[in-house]
Formats: sequence, C-alpha cells, structure tokens
Amino acid sequence: MYLCTVRLILLAMIGVLLTGCAKRIETFSEEGLDFSFYSRVAVLPFENNSEDEYADERMVDILTTAVLKRGLFEVVEKGDLKHFFREEVAGRDVTSLDQASAKVLAKNLKVDAYIAGSVDSYETVRNGPYSYPVVAVTLRMVDANSGRIVWQAHGSESGYRTWQRIFGFASNDIHQVSMQLLAKLFKTL
Repeated sequence: MYLCTVRLILLAMIGVLLTGCAKRIETFSEEGLDFSFYSRVAVLPFENNSEDEYADERMVDILTTAVLKRGLFEVVEKGDLKHFFREEVAGRDVTSLDQASAKVLAKNLKVDAYIAGSVDSYETVRNGPYSYPVVAVTLRMVDANSGRIVWQAHGSESGYRTWQRIFGFASNDIHQVSMQLLAKLFKTL
C-alpha cells in the first residue's frame, strides 16, 4: 500500500515537471466560415496595455512573421500600411478601424481582412533567483468589407518551467515565449 502511494505521488510529480503550468487560451471563430476565402490581410498596430513601451511594435513584427511562416495569408507590407494611415486616417486611432475606413483599406490595399490586437502583458517576472517572461495577447481578425469579427483569440504564455527551475536551466526568453503563444493561438484558426 505504501509503495503504491509513493509511486502515485512520484508519477504526479513527474507529470507536473514535464507539463508545467497549463495556459489558458480562449477563442471565437465564426461558425462555418472558410478561412481560405481570406488570402491577403493587413496587420494593424496593436494597443499596448503592458509596461514595456515597445511591446506592441515587437508583437506586430512577431505576428507578421508567424503569419507568413505558416503560409496562412499574404500580409501587406508595413510601409504600405503606414502610408495608408498617413493618407486616410491621419490623426485618428489606428489600432482599430471603423467600417468606412476598413472598406477603404480593403479597396486601396486589396485586403480581405485585417488583424488587430493588444498586448496585455509583456514582462519578466522574478521569483527569487529565477526570472521568466510572461506574455498575454488578444488578437482579432476582422472582415474588411463587412466589419464582422470572424476570429478572436486571447491567451497567455509563461516561460516558467518547473523542471528548468529545479535543474538550474534558464527559461525561454520573451521572444521565444511570444512565438510559442502566437503559434498556439493560430492553431485555433
């Protein structure tokens, strides 16, 4: 009896060490929508709700790379998007578009949808001598012609791994954690 209890405890500890903490991802996807209809998207600047001054710009670049790497969509070049914003929505918030501006975006840059979002957390947490990154983002894909949100996802990812801490290994850096989080979010498309 005692050996069975010890084995169960050891198996549970090994399971925790291997899996780490579970991360939560919440998603919405318009039912029955065929995402292959969307071939070209624009990635808008993100809202930055984190303490890091440049987290939004970094996340847009990481997101653009993730979209291109997976071959999900063709992405409008950043310079073309900046030019559009200077000409069409000068002085207004560019982290989200009203329907009229979205239609102009669709026409001028030949996009089917745009991806907008926010960086909700982008920080390094210190726990004693161990530090690890925590990243949380919210993404949404909006049909540029109708203004409908066709997909939205929110998630967080931490670089904390129990086994890394126990064995003295450093955690993944904030860039790696960001890429891991975006990969998980895009799996929901």
